[in-house]
Amino acid sequence: MNVTKICKGVKLGYHRTNKFKTTTMSLNIVTPLDSKTSEKALIIHLLARTTKAYPAVFEMNRALAKLYGAIISPSVTKSGEALVLSLNLVCLDDRFTLDSSPITEECIRLLLSCLFEPDITPDGFKKDNVEREKRLLLQKLESEKDDKRVYSLGRMFEEMCKDEAYSLNKLGTKEGIEKADGKSLFEEWKKLLFTCPVQINYIGRKSEQEITDIVKPYFEKLERKNIIDVTTEFLTESHGVNTVTEKQNVKQGKLVIGYRAGMTYSMDNYAALKVMTAIFGSGTFSKLFMNVREKMSLCYYCSASLINSKGVIAVQSGVETENAKKALDAIDHELDEVRKGNFTDETVEQAKLSLCDTLHSVEDAADEVDSWFKAYCASGEFFTPDEISLLIKKVSREEIVVAASMVTKDTVFILESNGEESKDE
Repeated sequence: MNVTKICKGVKLGYHRTNKFKTTTMSLNIVTPLDSKTSEKALIIHLLARTTKAYPAVFEMNRALAKLYGAIISPSVTKSGEALVLSLNLVCLDDRFTLDSSPITEECIRLLLSCLFEPDITPDGFKKDNVEREKRLLLQKLESEKDDKRVYSLGRMFEEMCKDEAYSLNKLGTKEGIEKADGKSLFEEWKKLLFTCPVQINYIGRKSEQEITDIVKPYFEKLERKNIIDVTTEFLTESHGVNTVTEKQNVKQGKLVIGYRAGMTYSMDNYAALKVMTAIFGSGTFSKLFMNVREKMSLCYYCSASLINSKGVIAVQSGVETENAKKALDAIDHELDEVRKGNFTDETVEQAKLSLCDTLHSVEDAADEVDSWFKAYCASGEFFTPDEISLLIKKVSREEIVVAASMVTKDTVFILESNGEESKDE
């Protein structure tokens, strides 16, 4: 696995392997989370549906079917305060086509045409296509509210980062989606194409030079000169704890806690924080699982995760409303125990082993390799799973304690039941 620059503002994440029956490739545009997020999310969904050569959805689907059922799909992710807009391709490896006929390059060029040759008119994207994607995106946005675990995490970050771009939903807002039209989307598409960093990720059998030779001319002909720099604001500590309570028609309450991890950039003290978070709340050996969930039975689930791209830790738990305060106190106590070094050497080894096992499994699935590359799209540096594994193995007990001491609680979000009948969860 490696990442190289192939031309101005364009990088290639490359992993050559014979392990899979498919070729996986993604075009990833890195752009800031900002007031145009709704339009950006709409654009990437529009681009995945049709092209100039295949202006109807059924025509695009027919072309993909002829390529042995190749799939092109859109996705939107947050990486710190960067929005990563992705066009994703999965196609059959040439070894497994009839008579070993080559289709990979044709599939790659079809993927590139989605970005560079969309179905547009002089007035912008076609109204019918825009209205279709607006409807579908609004449905996605609404469905997030129905998943109370996703909703509660999102609400916590809205409160915790209300003065930071990270508070924005990756799909934007209902108002932003409804306001967008074909012309505004066309203008935003041009900005993405000419000014945003791009990373192409490839997992398959073709050589790095072959992929570069296919992709590079598409970007060089644009004469991309003013490539923007997408950065993330890191706050190293909280300034008091904000508690927000909300009541809804739910069976199971949610308790979500946000912490500042003391990081100044995405890899600052990363390995020690990763091990510390695992001991605190990631895995069946962790303090939150063993004590808060199992021994005290205060939560249906309780886990912690480090989001190093923003320098925050989130604890998520499902609780009965009457147990929320007890659970919060218990979670605080377990973090204090880590700060005091009250954990065994065996637990440290379990945490490291669990983390390294996960890292070693990345290359077992093409989509996991692609996700790994995407996690570094907005970063100025790249680490392989093996490199991260080595860093984790070197973490000392003292470094874990220091990492825990830098963690400060920032925001508590509690979703309570309003006592009415509910069918959720």
